[in-house]
Amino acid sequence: MGAETDPGQVLPRILDAAIELTDAERGFLVVVGPAAGAEGMRVAEARGFDAAALAAPDVRVSRTVIRRVLERGRGVTTTGALDADVLAVSSVRETGARAILAAPLRLGGEVLGALYLDHRRLHEAFSEEDLALLEVFAGQAALAMDWAARDELTGERSLRRYGPLVGGSPPMLALYDEVERAARSPDPVLILGETGTGKELVARELHRRGPAAARAFHALPCDLPPAAVQAHVFGPPGEPERGLLEQAATLLLDDVDALPGPLQTQVAWLLKQRAWTPPALAPRPLRCRVLASSRADLRQLAGQGSFREDLFYRLDVLRIVVPPLRQRREDVPLLVEEFLGRHAQRAVEVSSKALEVLGAYAWPGNVRELENEVRRLCALGRRRISAQQLSPEVRAGGGVSAPGAELAGLTLSELKEKLVRQALAECDGNKARAARQLGVPRSTLYHLLERLGIDPA
Repeated sequence: MGAETDPGQVLPRILDAAIELTDAERGFLVVVGPAAGAEGMRVAEARGFDAAALAAPDVRVSRTVIRRVLERGRGVTTTGALDADVLAVSSVRETGARAILAAPLRLGGEVLGALYLDHRRLHEAFSEEDLALLEVFAGQAALAMDWAARDELTGERSLRRYGPLVGGSPPMLALYDEVERAARSPDPVLILGETGTGKELVARELHRRGPAAARAFHALPCDLPPAAVQAHVFGPPGEPERGLLEQAATLLLDDVDALPGPLQTQVAWLLKQRAWTPPALAPRPLRCRVLASSRADLRQLAGQGSFREDLFYRLDVLRIVVPPLRQRREDVPLLVEEFLGRHAQRAVEVSSKALEVLGAYAWPGNVRELENEVRRLCALGRRRISAQQLSPEVRAGGGVSAPGAELAGLTLSELKEKLVRQALAECDGNKARAARQLGVPRSTLYHLLERLGIDPA
């Protein structure tokens, strides 16, 4: 839904996905607001209902369910005790529905509409688990609806900078869209990316653009000693009011894969309950929004048992993957210009050849490595930078050449295998040269070959 570039196709995709997700027989999507007609609601998309069934004033599809969803701000399933009475309403009986599932399309405190799904043959077509799943789905659908409406008003954007993030390449424009959507949701966000890509900058921009912008932002390194992490999150012993959980803030769990096992259990429980209980005190609601970042493949770690699987899924409600610099090489000149303005004491010109060499390097350390290179060049005190002034590693073109588009969407583990195979191919199977290309010791490459089951021969 978020990848749909045609605003007119967002609502159809939402409804089709909801039906597929729940195995519903049919359904419709209602939008609400001043532009939705005299009733304040309008059926914008439908599947399985003919035009007569949806037309006013002779509306045979009951609005009772939709009104209940909108008034109560929660989903409805007729297999649940709270909403079993819906099937007894005469207008609902006329539709022939034997099972109904519905959820509000809510973005923050605003309700944009509702999803209605039903089944005419199966009484037990939907469960409470289906309702919970549909409610999560509806929250993400509302984000897609809101962004599509913005695109219709503003048209296609062309950006070179988004807060502290610099770049106008397609991967960065896609990243800006993801941040914009996620900023409007209260759900946890998992920010993934290699070292040096700017994961904390993304987290700070998420915070700045969200409803909690006036609150504090805290980035907590999870590789601190366990006692220090515990004290920061929950407060020192006997002083829970000093913990981050007591603050209406945004909390970034940086390098969350380093979080000790007992704290993983506590954080998973917090996210499930949305509350916590300080020692000898009454339960308190969770006031902070939780973000997490990692350069590791958390799904793989969860499968290996070194990271709690339930915590992974509770953090992975919204996911943002920060692209490595080698996948957005056209941004290198913009970044060089940015870093020169930040670190140079006077105007500095970079030759076209130097920019070409900088763009050809694979930047295993990503944006952070590029900034360090520019800082080193600035320290030379030259007015013009030529290719000869670049560091030997950059001039030698170290690193693996730019991965192709077929690598988009791969996990970090899959990406590692692709890069190792690519390095071996480029080095004609020479493991020593491939290790230098990858920037790792030969022993590390041998370990990777064994673990990934790659035969260099």
